[in-house]
Amino acid sequence: MTASSTRLTSTRAALSRDVRDASRWKGSDAERFRSDWDGTHSLLLGKVIEALAEAGRAAARHADEQELASGARDAAGSTSTSAPDARKGAGNISFLGEDHSIPRHPDRGEPNLTPADLDRLGNMVGSAASGGNFLAGNDADVNGLREALTALKPAQLNQLLASLSDDELRNLGSGAAGDGKGWFNYEGTTPFERQQLLDQLLSKASPEQVHRLQDLIPWAQPDGTAMGDAARPGGPDPSTLNRWMQPRFPVIGERPGPDDITQGRYGDCVVLAAAGAMVNADSGWAREHVTDNGNGTVSVLLFDKNGHEQWVTVTSDLPANSNGGQMGAKGGFGGNWPAYLEKALAQVYTEDGNNDGTKEGAPPDEAYPAGNYRAIEGNWGPDAFQYLAGPDVERTRDADVLWGAASGGKPALVTTLGETPNGAPAGYRANHAYFVRGTDERGNIILQNPWGAFEPSMAVSKEDFRRLFSDATVTN
Repeated sequence: MTASSTRLTSTRAALSRDVRDASRWKGSDAERFRSDWDGTHSLLLGKVIEALAEAGRAAARHADEQELASGARDAAGSTSTSAPDARKGAGNISFLGEDHSIPRHPDRGEPNLTPADLDRLGNMVGSAASGGNFLAGNDADVNGLREALTALKPAQLNQLLASLSDDELRNLGSGAAGDGKGWFNYEGTTPFERQQLLDQLLSKASPEQVHRLQDLIPWAQPDGTAMGDAARPGGPDPSTLNRWMQPRFPVIGERPGPDDITQGRYGDCVVLAAAGAMVNADSGWAREHVTDNGNGTVSVLLFDKNGHEQWVTVTSDLPANSNGGQMGAKGGFGGNWPAYLEKALAQVYTEDGNNDGTKEGAPPDEAYPAGNYRAIEGNWGPDAFQYLAGPDVERTRDADVLWGAASGGKPALVTTLGETPNGAPAGYRANHAYFVRGTDERGNIILQNPWGAFEPSMAVSKEDFRRLFSDATVTN
């Protein structure tokens, strides 16, 4: 069983390379099959591979236990030993898998708000929905309401939501979406502050109230259209679709890891390379920073511009491609967490510039604000990395700095040149980002393409880095 798991792993990798070879098969049928392969078939094969591997491990354990028991029986002359339970191990593995998220709100509490409590909170909702605060703007009211909601248990929040009319919630969404500025508030309500308010609403609400909030607050859902990935063969593949689907796989699987990183149709290689770098350096990172709330929402822990960690909560639906499959990052055996990281980041990302690659003959790129997937496409390493790792990140061309980070197990990513240079290794893609998996016995760094673990890894020397790569981003 262990050998079969290994053979099937190699077979899946070879098939993945063939399926993604655009020179072999072109057209809508090819794209539909590639989508099905990434979104369903390859993932199910991964489940079979892991099930076979676990079955092999379980069989080996049982064999060891039997040998130990037999040895003890022979030594003692006893026949009273009990056989291992053959139902344990691989027998409980499910192809779709169970979610292994860490709950944020395990205590739902009781709906015990008094009428006076509801009146007070209702007035705060009305203040946050209004722009009438002449001096400070309604930014202070939005944050005040968010702080009040933080103190509520989920059952109390649902009691409050049930007491509010659709118009009150719709007005709250409109008021919080404004800049919130007054005479003495130059910054106003930032995307992170809006999302902190939405986080308290969505993460605690019942599924019914989640649907209601999603219907009444338009900015609860980002725009899912795409510019596409300029590093792909043929250049970026824009998409004007803004449709959504419910994925089949859990948010957090049994063992999240860097092999879960599989970039989809968005040109956000830097984002997914940063995510791969983080989970490669800390195997528990995904479980601690992404969680399924069990009510149709998912929370992602990101750093804001002040270096503070903040939860960003999004609904569990994900952008759909023309075939109805996931358009963004694909799920792996460790879960769908990279896709939710994309979605949460799209809601708060404010670093976009107008320098992304576009299809020849297409209009030039624009700088998109928070609330757009197109905002997280392209961009520079530190701009995206700081949302995941905090503000202490460094962009460098110093190979010694990069190698020091790699040997110290710190998250790091590298970016390639704008055109493929002579002598580039297999797997090199221009205008692309890779994350560091570690070092080998020769002192090279090992790079992984965020397109997926099926892509060839690259062993890069310091000389190669200086000659073939643009720069690196490391965490300090």
